[in-house]
Amino acid sequence: MIRIKRRLNLITLILLLMCIIIVPVLIQGYMLGKGAVKQVETLYDKSVSSNMESLSISLDFYVNHIEDYIRTLSQDQELQRLLSRDNNASINEQAVRDRLKSFTAAYRLRVPLYVQIINDQGEVFSNSVLHDTEVERLKQVVQQFNWPSERIPYDNNVMYRNVGPNFHDLSEGQNAFYFTKNIVHGNSALGLLNVEVNESLFQRLLRKIQLNNSTLAFISQEDGELLISSEDDDDRLKELSRQAISKAKVDGGGYESFLIQWNGQSYFCSIQNIPFLRWYLIALTPEELLASPTKQLWSHTLTVTVSSILLISLILYIFTRKAMIPVLNLSRMVRKIRFNDAGQGQDVIGNFQYKGLEEIEILFSGIQQMLSRINEQIERIKTDEREKSSLELNLLLSQIKPHFLHNSINSIRWMAEMKGEKMIAQTLVNLSSMLNYTLSKSRTIWSTVGEEMDYVRSYIAFQEKRMFIKIETIWDVPHEVQGAKILKLTLQPIVENAIMHGFTNLDGITPQLTITCAMEGEQVRVEVIDNGVGIEEGSIAGMLITDSNEYEDEERTSGIGLKNVHRRLQLEYGERYGIEIRSVVGKGTNVTLTFPYIDHNGGDSE
Repeated sequence: MIRIKRRLNLITLILLLMCIIIVPVLIQGYMLGKGAVKQVETLYDKSVSSNMESLSISLDFYVNHIEDYIRTLSQDQELQRLLSRDNNASINEQAVRDRLKSFTAAYRLRVPLYVQIINDQGEVFSNSVLHDTEVERLKQVVQQFNWPSERIPYDNNVMYRNVGPNFHDLSEGQNAFYFTKNIVHGNSALGLLNVEVNESLFQRLLRKIQLNNSTLAFISQEDGELLISSEDDDDRLKELSRQAISKAKVDGGGYESFLIQWNGQSYFCSIQNIPFLRWYLIALTPEELLASPTKQLWSHTLTVTVSSILLISLILYIFTRKAMIPVLNLSRMVRKIRFNDAGQGQDVIGNFQYKGLEEIEILFSGIQQMLSRINEQIERIKTDEREKSSLELNLLLSQIKPHFLHNSINSIRWMAEMKGEKMIAQTLVNLSSMLNYTLSKSRTIWSTVGEEMDYVRSYIAFQEKRMFIKIETIWDVPHEVQGAKILKLTLQPIVENAIMHGFTNLDGITPQLTITCAMEGEQVRVEVIDNGVGIEEGSIAGMLITDSNEYEDEERTSGIGLKNVHRRLQLEYGERYGIEIRSVVGKGTNVTLTFPYIDHNGGDSE
């Protein structure tokens, strides 16, 4: 009983709240709907007026820009010189065409224009190649222009605007806009300059004042003559154009709007005068298109308001049941994940099952994928760290740590000195120097290029004594590179590879090593070049590919191999750095090592 009573109280409260909300909304909707009926026509008129004013400015700009181009072109001295006839010589048609193209390019018009010149002999010159049919159609179009009776042939200031058939297009109903002007030099008429503008340019501009497909938009002259229309059928609009302009002239304003009757139908007419061009912009919209929506607007307002409230209530109920409650449950799950480890978080999410809204399902699956990717990244980082630790451990294992060996070598060296064995003593000095480098700061994995070079010098000297050969060594290590930071024991494996493998079976050739260092931008480039036996091309590809099973083999041979050095550099600096090997069999090998330049401040601990 208590639960039923609480439910009834909740239903009563919801109904009361809905009534409190619905009644004011209904009253407000009725008032807004009734007021909107009166405002639609006013807003429509203001919108058309604003669009017409913007269009009139655009038309004024385009026409002025084109006419300024025509006036400037007609006065071009180079063009006048090419059109003048001296001693009845023929006019160079190609030179005239080139001049028209170059002038148009220099003027930088944004409107595509077709320029033609017709002289008194009936010759036609154009900025583009015209076929004979196009030339004849152009002459016919120009002859059909509505020339004023007071036309003065030699007046250099007269500009004519006409609409006629597009002489490029043989199909019916395709018109173009023509600007024509005389080219006069002194008292001689050199020809008629004609510029054709595709009618589609102005038709695109007219679409700015078309609020819908039923709106008719066109441009007319002061006498009512139709110039350009948004419709293909221009003949039926001529009478309407004259009627609209006549009414607008009576009112005498720049912009006028009124109702006009035509063919038994009422139109809402908007007309804008462009004084400079003596044009009129006219837009006609059937009155029924404006009246019909406004009459039905207030009646629809009530229906829409009630339906909206009911729909909102239903949506809120569904949203609460299907979205809010699951989202709250999901947020509690995520909160538990936040304060637990990744494994526990996955278990919590796995127990949350939801079937309903697709978005909630996507959110759930997205959280699962996110956790899965995080775990993959963690495992990848751990794997990289283990691999890096393994490489560093391999480095440390390769270092000879027992200090008694170092002391024993020193003792043997002094014994050799006492016995007079200078070569053996010097060999032991080199070996001792190498051991000092590896044993000093045994927990340090960084060194400098200069220290590495000193170690390599001792190593080469030791190998010369051990192998009973003389190795000619060329050093090119600038002072500014010697302080660069480098991973410890990086250069020795490269030199060891050259001596142990490159200088075997050299018949009559003195072994030679060239070691150079150079700065290239923000990185250091070290090259170790030998004149040894070289490496087969097929073997080079696999020399730097690391295999985990090879670590033990490297430890038994050279301690730290080329693969090990290459991998250490890439783990520390990135994939773009490392070792590059180039070799020619019988001529030698070039091993290049690159790493970023970092000023060394004394050896960083592991």
